[in-house]
Amino acid sequence: MSMKHFLYTHRPLCVAYETLRWLGHTYLGIGRGRTPVWYQFDRPQVPGTAQEKLPINAGWYRISRPLYRHEHVYYDFEKALAVNPQVKGLALIFFMGIGDYLYTTPMLEELKKKYPQLPFYAYVGAQFDRNNSPLVGKLLQTNPAFEKVFYFNGLRHPLIWKNYDYEDALRQIPDGFLAVPVYYDYGVRVPHRVKSLFETFSLPVPQTVPAPKMYFPKEPSAVVQEYLADIRVKAAGKKGIIFLQLDSRGSSYVYPHMTQLVEMLTGEGYFVLSVTKGGPLLNAAYVELDIKRLAINETWHLLSLLKEKFALHVIAVNSVFWAASAGLGLPNLGLQHWIDKKVHNLWYPNIEVVTDYLYPHLPREKQILAPAESYSRHNKKIIDYKPDWIVKWFKEHFEK
Repeated sequence: MSMKHFLYTHRPLCVAYETLRWLGHTYLGIGRGRTPVWYQFDRPQVPGTAQEKLPINAGWYRISRPLYRHEHVYYDFEKALAVNPQVKGLALIFFMGIGDYLYTTPMLEELKKKYPQLPFYAYVGAQFDRNNSPLVGKLLQTNPAFEKVFYFNGLRHPLIWKNYDYEDALRQIPDGFLAVPVYYDYGVRVPHRVKSLFETFSLPVPQTVPAPKMYFPKEPSAVVQEYLADIRVKAAGKKGIIFLQLDSRGSSYVYPHMTQLVEMLTGEGYFVLSVTKGGPLLNAAYVELDIKRLAINETWHLLSLLKEKFALHVIAVNSVFWAASAGLGLPNLGLQHWIDKKVHNLWYPNIEVVTDYLYPHLPREKQILAPAESYSRHNKKIIDYKPDWIVKWFKEHFEK
């Protein structure tokens, strides 16, 4: 076992190490050296003429040191190309979940428009952990910005997510490619994760946050066609379709009242579709999608096709389908099941947020304040909204 692996798997030791590293940087100046012109720590890049003062060697193509807690990196590939005509492409390194990836898609599209002459390679963590999902690789294979997608064996840092161990990716990246971890800032003072990504990559920040980009084949796959035919028959004559995602990998949460909620929604005349298990499988107005048969992009493709024929709404806890519903242009009753003062980083205008805490950085008119009697305590951090209240809020805000 390497020293890095040992530290990463023993959180107290890792905390002590990172504290000493930060103290050495802050008070002794360790690690304060100049960086190559194409990236810098903690200060946004200033456009202008680049003049490189460091040797252009193998180390020039990658970030020189791990980040400190709350530190950020800003890139400027214009400066890289100005001082080094040997730059052959961008190797973008991903260690994130599916929802996290969706937030990157508008930035990636603009980045490719700015550098169409450079090949983009993607390197994706090959393992599931709290930071990473290898399914991101499947989505990148559909993204037209990328020529190739590779996987690497990585390891999650227990304290600083940006310091994910991606050394295996560095070993795979061809000579001449810039090794670029895909970072964003996430905090109370950050207006939105998408805006942070544009700032990180020195792209003009859009005034209005763009929705995620989704890429579907011209013809749906066989399994999508099968589900589509079945649902069209079962949902015929219903008031519409309600799609449920009521589990979250990030918060280790699964909604405990699936059966009651589905029965109430179907009782209101809706057809219900879900990727969260636990619903009443014998209910003829309910289908639980088999995520072992449907890839995540196929699920989104299915919803985009159903949207063409039915009134389609989403009810989702804060997870993948907050971003996905925005990308699909679907109204979403978003159940904020725990207090996260950074939630405005993840919000889109299609989401009506149910919450027991009013967020100052979200529009007040987009928040539904849940009274104490509308939820029960799941644990010290998380709450469960009662099914009858969810139905009540849905009808009040989405039925016309």
